[in-house]
Amino acid sequence: MAEPDTHDDVAKVASHTLAFLRSLDRKMDLVLETQARHTERLGRLERDVAEVRRDLTEIKSDIALPENKTLTATNGNSFAAASHRAIGGARDRSV
Repeated sequence: MAEPDTHDDVAKVASHTLAFLRSLDRKMDLVLETQARHTERLGRLERDVAEVRRDLTEIKSDIALPENKTLTATNGNSFAAASHRAIGGARDRSV
């Protein structure tokens, strides 16, 4: 008579164990889905940060270009004016 009770107990333990394992499996699936979503978001964020860095580099070069042109023009004008004065001054002295 002890055997049927033991068999029923074993069946109950097995049933509860399987139910517990199924619940763990569902929880693991949920965690993996959440991780996949966050990985996708992180990938998008990394891509956006890379685009912002590239844009900032372009902006820096766009700012540097007019600055270089201005400095070149300023230095060029100073040089041209100085050379014009030097050449003009030499002509005025020779006359």
